[in-house]
Amino acid sequence: MIREVQALVIGGGPSGLAVAYSLQGDTLVLEKESAVGGLCRSIHHDGAVFDIGGHSFHTPHPEVYDLVQDLLNGGLYQQQRDARVYSHNTLIPYPFQRFFDRIPDPAVVRECAEGLESASGDTAGADNLEAYLLAKFGRGIARHFLLPYNRKLWARDIRQISCEWTSERVAASKSEHERFDHKSGQRKPLQPDTQVGYPREGGFEEIYRSFVPHIPALELNSPIARIDPRARVATGPDGRQYHWEFLVSTIPLPALVRMVEGTPSEIIALADQLEYMSLRVELLLAGRQLGPIQRIYVADSDVPPHKIAFNHNSSPRLRAKPHHAIMAEVSLSEDKPIDVNQIAPRTIAFLCDLGILDSPRDIVWQDHVDVKYAYPVYTHHRPALVRGIKDWLARHHIYTVGRFGDWEYVNSDRCVMRGLALGRSLRQKYAVDGR
Repeated sequence: MIREVQALVIGGGPSGLAVAYSLQGDTLVLEKESAVGGLCRSIHHDGAVFDIGGHSFHTPHPEVYDLVQDLLNGGLYQQQRDARVYSHNTLIPYPFQRFFDRIPDPAVVRECAEGLESASGDTAGADNLEAYLLAKFGRGIARHFLLPYNRKLWARDIRQISCEWTSERVAASKSEHERFDHKSGQRKPLQPDTQVGYPREGGFEEIYRSFVPHIPALELNSPIARIDPRARVATGPDGRQYHWEFLVSTIPLPALVRMVEGTPSEIIALADQLEYMSLRVELLLAGRQLGPIQRIYVADSDVPPHKIAFNHNSSPRLRAKPHHAIMAEVSLSEDKPIDVNQIAPRTIAFLCDLGILDSPRDIVWQDHVDVKYAYPVYTHHRPALVRGIKDWLARHHIYTVGRFGDWEYVNSDRCVMRGLALGRSLRQKYAVDGR
């Protein structure tokens, strides 16, 4: 028996849920996991809450902020961000390029200051991330933090990465005035005084669970194995079938094009050129309450994670818990081999050296999450690849959205914004009855 729907949405993460919320009408969301949220799902253990990586809610899109506050009934807690950088055996405020003068080694401070003063600042001619960082910040800041950090984060030669995303992610130096604007519609880098949000109750997934009562239909534990674009039928591995007028996918593009029957080899070849970075997230449960830091960014190669997030400091309710959650993110790729069995012990030893943990015995439970598709990589040919794939799919009434549907390094708020916009567009195109 085939279920008939006008709109089929594959993926119950931020983008898919936002599309369904915007479309309404005869819309069905299929989610392969047992819960919605995608990479924004939360993991609960012994009273503590882990997210898949460190999450906080901040957005320059007033429409998205107002929607989330409304869906949570005002339950979004706001606080000033407390992020640190570990460099040269000390913790300084984030970002490094603004607070390098707090490094205790005068030679490092002098090299950074002189490099910044002599930097051209002309990034227009920079055709890759390494060239951009050197032009904008000079050799001192680049050598002492930004180059090793970005090589560690992206797990590859950063000369292969374009600069199109840097204005949204790379914070300015102390010589430039910059702020995160919550109303401009244009994302800017996070600042030391940026206000970030998190649900007052539960984990980050509560934001996306709040969409569920307001979408037409949802089926969990419902993966899709193949898509017939001519018959407009999607089939699950258990044989369940769905006939659709149009389909919205949040599946990573390389996986999606292989699901679609009859995809030309040249389209599959385009998708195979898209690069991504995988992630190992170590989950460490401290058996006692910890300090106030929310994030630590680490460039040193002898410390496995590039980012450590302390999720208990995301809300007062989590902070009051007797056990506190720590997430350590480690980037993985073919260019960055690492012994995954050493991540947890070396991270724990690092936290002991910092005095955040008294001893390894403070960790009473540990686990990990492996994320194959974690960050899309901004290679120089990415825009043309994505455009070619999306154009072919749209001719078959298949539309893609989300971090790996658009192949863009976007946060969940931007995924919601794009999902809402796509839903509005498709609602008009296909005359969806939203009553």
